This record gives sequence, C-alpha cells and structure tokens, in this order.
Amino acid sequence: MYQEVQYMEQRMYRRTARRRGILLAVAFILTCAFSLGLKGADGGIAGFAGSNARTVHQAKKVLREHPEYPAELTDMLKSNPETAQFVLDYGTEAGKDHDTDISGELKSGQIPLFIQWDERWGYETYGNKMLAADGCGPTSLSMVLAGLTQDTKWTPLKVAQFAENNGYYVDGSGSSWDLMKSGAEQLGLHSRELSKDASVISKELQEGHPVICIMGPGDFTTGGHFIVLTAINGNGTVIVNDSNSVINSNKEWDLDDIIPQMKNLWAFSR
Repeated sequence: MYQEVQYMEQRMYRRTARRRGILLAVAFILTCAFSLGLKGADGGIAGFAGSNARTVHQAKKVLREHPEYPAELTDMLKSNPETAQFVLDYGTEAGKDHDTDISGELKSGQIPLFIQWDERWGYETYGNKMLAADGCGPTSLSMVLAGLTQDTKWTPLKVAQFAENNGYYVDGSGSSWDLMKSGAEQLGLHSRELSKDASVISKELQEGHPVICIMGPGDFTTGGHFIVLTAINGNGTVIVNDSNSVINSNKEWDLDDIIPQMKNLWAFSR
C-alpha cells in the first residue's frame, strides 16, 4: 500500500509538471520552434528560461562577441536551444561560488531531476570540458544516488568530482560505462546490468529500481548520452529524467521506441 501511495503521488506530480510544460511549450512553438529545428517539443521548461527565440538570439550574439569563450558553449547552443540562458550567463556566472543545495528537490520514493547545465554546477569543469557539456554520466548517477539515499551531498558536482578522482572520466569521451557499475558500488549502491528487454526493465521500475541507460544516436543524442528511467506508468510508458533536456523529461516514452537506441543499462538499489 505504501508503494502504491508513493506511485500515485509521483504520477500526480508528473501530470502537473507535464500540464505546465505543455502550456509553456505551446508559446514556445508558436514563436520559434520551427526556426530552431526542435523536434517533438510537447513538454516545457519550468524554472529554466533558455528556450525562447530572444534568449537564443542574445546568446548567439554574445558568442560572436566573445570568441574566447569555451567552444562547448557554441556546440551546446547549436544542439540544444534549452541551454541558451546558461550560455548567455557564462560571462557573469562562471567562476562564481554557487550554492549547490539540493535538499528542496529530494522527496522520499522519488528520483529527482537534475540538469547538467544547471548554473549551480554546470560551469564547473569535468575532465577537460564543463560539466554542462560532458556531465550526463555523473548527473544521471547523482539523480539515482540522491534519490535512493536522500543524501543531499550527492550533487552532480560531487559525483563528477568522485568520477574524475577515481578514474571514471575518459578524456575525449566523457564518463566510462564502469561508473554505473563499480563506481556506483563504491558509492554504496547495488548495480546490476540488464538485458534490453521491456519486461525486464518494467519489472525493475515496478520494484522501485531506477535504471540508467547509455543511449546511442536517436531521440536523445547524436553520439552517446546517459539518461535515467525513473518510473513506469499504468499504460506502460516510462518516465525519463534526461539531464540535458527538461523537455524530454516532461514526456512519457514508450519502451519499444527507446530500447533500440540503448547501448547498455543498469538497475540500481540500496
């Protein structure tokens, strides 16, 4: 019964977020979606002001005026207009000592959504790039670790520092897959590699075990990208926490659509 109550609370929370996201996305689509080339934007951004035509235009202008800015900012804006406000704020926010408190985002029985380009940690370095650019691995593991343990110290920055200090950052590639196995176990979690089978994934999610997937080219990336499957709905769709997209994180996804894009996946428990 307790698990059922948690599940229903989570579904109500997600529905509210999706309704809010849809309203924001409608305004966004009417003004700039097609000119920006966004695909399937049926969600929206709550708390991030990046995805609007004016902000994108301003961010592009700033990048032209400051060729000394890190190249990954240009790449981020080109591939994901949601990052526009982050790019625009680089000149004033990078290098600041930001408050990384996540206590307000933790709720028992739920996996929080953290965004790798959140200004609280996104400007920090991870390997030879910013966490905002290469930090999907530690940010995904941070969501799982903080959600399962309810320990506020496990921010994306903290997990990124752990990953880099323990050899889980691969220069030029980002996070090693082993971060999700031996790295997670070093941090006190149980991690099990799963088969790419819908029934197996569904069972893990029904038991409250979040699943981290490394994705290949498709809906989430043109290269490689870690995402978190956090829950399964009554209609069989899954909730995805995508550290690089609030829009993707406000959608429901069919497993049959995303399984072919998976390279590997792991289920986690305490």
